[in-house]
Amino acid sequence: MSEDTHVAAVDLGATNIRAGIIRKDGTIVAFSVEGVPKNSCENGSFVTERIASMISSMVKETGITPDAVGISTAGPVDQKAGSVIQSPNMQCSEIFLREPLADLFEVPAVMLSDCKAGVLGEYFYGDAASAHTVVYLTFSTGIGCGVIANGSLLTGVDGNAGEVGHVLVDTSYHVRCGCGGFGHWEAYASGTGIPKFFRSWYEKKCEGRCVAKADLSTGQVLQSANLGSKMFLEFTEELAVVNGRGLSTVIAAYNPDLVILDGPVVRNYPSLVAGKMATQVEGYLRRPEIRLTKLEGRAPLIGAAAAAFRIGVL
Repeated sequence: MSEDTHVAAVDLGATNIRAGIIRKDGTIVAFSVEGVPKNSCENGSFVTERIASMISSMVKETGITPDAVGISTAGPVDQKAGSVIQSPNMQCSEIFLREPLADLFEVPAVMLSDCKAGVLGEYFYGDAASAHTVVYLTFSTGIGCGVIANGSLLTGVDGNAGEVGHVLVDTSYHVRCGCGGFGHWEAYASGTGIPKFFRSWYEKKCEGRCVAKADLSTGQVLQSANLGSKMFLEFTEELAVVNGRGLSTVIAAYNPDLVILDGPVVRNYPSLVAGKMATQVEGYLRRPEIRLTKLEGRAPLIGAAAAAFRIGVL
């Protein structure tokens, strides 16, 4: 593909669908975001149709026909089928993406999990290309990571390497994960997990003697700590311990020289979440550089574009 070609890129998350028409230099020519359809996808086709409609609207708006489609999606994925399967954070049992979009737009399509796309975005359009081993770690509806080592993307046999949201980080609070397991990292520290963890922490701290609290959102919990509430600040110290265990596991598994943190949980509360987490990293291996993304949440979308520009190479 020449430098003036464009691709359509999609980032399907558990909460939102982001789509764009993107030039090879990473410029986002057109952009659209919509909420993921709820309770409407017995077979997942409604989600695929919504994505197709978003791309079609941007094609009409810009007059640009994409040369390929790149798809970033929350996992787990089935690379062979080109679909999302049994996602703990979405309503559909399976969502077929790659082949329907390729057929509709009559261009090649590539699909990968959102964190694989995220690390590609950081590598090709961020400033991570000089790292030997870079880990992209995101805290959103769930927690996941993507890894590039010596220029190669780590994918795993089904495309699901890096599902670190499901590593064990706790055996004390017994918080259930969306996947059905207990003690998993994203059950405690993701956007959906923090309220559940806070409730379990609060109940354990009070030993049944406290007045029950109304369910709080992640934003309410972290903003209360940001404003200096003693109790909520105390909770973020326990959250930091859990995050430190998870991040230490990632470092031990991949031995990176660079870890890039992304996702609204850390971007909105950098010192409260990212900063405290970094202080809890174990010193077993050499400590990597740990920093926040500079791509402002766009890494998975432009990473999907990077994959589309490199179809047949990855």
